[in-house]
Amino acid sequence: MISQNMPQQNFQSMHELTPRDDNKKIISEVLKRVDQLIRKGDLDCAQREIIKAKELDPRNVYAFALEERISTLKTEFECTKIETECSEDIKRLDEFIQSSVTSEPSQPVAKTLSISPLSRPAPIVTSTTLDPLEATFSSLPFERSTDMAIKDYEPQQDRVVDRSIELESYRKTLAEMWYDGALTVDEKRRLNELRTLLEITDAEHEGIEKNVKRECYKSVIIRQLSNNPISLSDAKSLSNLRDAFQISEEEHVQIQTQLMNVFQHKQRSKILVIDDDTRLLELLEASLEDNGFDVTALSTSDEAYALLRKFVPDLILCDINLETSTMGGFTFYEKVQELKNVQSIPFVFLSGLTDEVLVRTGKELGVDDYLMKPISEQTLVSTLRGKLKRFKQLKKAVENPMPTMVAA
Repeated sequence: MISQNMPQQNFQSMHELTPRDDNKKIISEVLKRVDQLIRKGDLDCAQREIIKAKELDPRNVYAFALEERISTLKTEFECTKIETECSEDIKRLDEFIQSSVTSEPSQPVAKTLSISPLSRPAPIVTSTTLDPLEATFSSLPFERSTDMAIKDYEPQQDRVVDRSIELESYRKTLAEMWYDGALTVDEKRRLNELRTLLEITDAEHEGIEKNVKRECYKSVIIRQLSNNPISLSDAKSLSNLRDAFQISEEEHVQIQTQLMNVFQHKQRSKILVIDDDTRLLELLEASLEDNGFDVTALSTSDEAYALLRKFVPDLILCDINLETSTMGGFTFYEKVQELKNVQSIPFVFLSGLTDEVLVRTGKELGVDDYLMKPISEQTLVSTLRGKLKRFKQLKKAVENPMPTMVAA
């Protein structure tokens, strides 16, 4: 009874496929058909089958790879066809030349009258008369030299085939597989299938994989530093990470140096400056850039408000009397407070208006400081650095509050 039931159970399990498994099976059959059609040279039918596969699974890597392969083969076929036609033209020309050379020679060219006593006077033949072979060459669009004509029509035997499409497709697949570290057994199997399909050589694979592993390792380091910097603070964690991506100690040092340079550049505080006096705006931009800030300088509050919807600076430095804008400095500040992404960043007024009421109004609105023009470069830079330092301290305190002391 057991032996009788086993085949039935296996038969049922084979047919109990999920829709996803069934779809994979259909795609696999279609791609096998495509491969067979490519081998037979039926590229048009293969292309139609690829369209079916992409309708079933628009993101299938093998379908895209086969599609690129078909496109490359079609290009090669067209080039071969042109070369064949040129070769046939050359062959016909060569046959014509040979037949003309081996035929009876034409009458010699006479420069004077030739009179025979036994015949009527011969017709006058001038030196401009051409024999049939020379007349043929004179009608051709190239030089009369036979060797030169044939050389011009020689097919290019060493034509270089463009492999950029296949290599880029292979690189993308490798990047997806190495995203989280060393390849699994299944990933290695699929990669070998793709290598065979795209005819990737060992040298091509090694070069692409080396660059992909370095880029993926670099991306993981950046993600770790952003999410949990402590996880990379000990040598063991870094060693495990290097092993996962097969990165040498020397490669790690190079990547670490690159990342440090990037992070140091990103650590430059971003200052948004708004002033309708373009000359002063240029001076402020140059001065702050020289003192280590990344500056975005705009002449209207309207431009600044549009930018702040998608850009978060570390500090805003703004004039009050903005005559070329629809919003003055005070109105602009109030509008900025409505934007959740920037409402807490330091906001400093820099104005030539010394009216006490205006100064008091600005401070009552809640701005972080109110600076008067003219102002020295040292005072401006020191003030901005102080505001940024204080803001970072407050932000750190909010993100990491002190534990509540428990009464004894």
